[in-house]
Amino acid sequence: MATTELTGAPERAEHTGITAPLPPVAAAALAHAEETLADMLAARHASTMTTYRGLSASTEWMAPAEFDRLLDVQDELAMRRKRLADTGHLDLIEGAA
Repeated sequence: MATTELTGAPERAEHTGITAPLPPVAAAALAHAEETLADMLAARHASTMTTYRGLSASTEWMAPAEFDRLLDVQDELAMRRKRLADTGHLDLIEGAA
């Protein structure tokens, strides 16, 4: 009777991180997508900043719900700023604070 020798799966080759360059059309499409994303993030930051300014302009007493909304908007501004920083596009909102 013949015996079958079982062996484990082959080990994965280490990935060196070197890949082929993107074709020019793909590189251009990627650059366009990144630029569009950055513009969208900056526009949303500006919109949120307008909301923040409107909420914080009140010189009267704030209801608890208004205060909570102001805190939420501050958190949203911080998140949007971080996303722009992560993509290297803080220059789009410089001076917007």
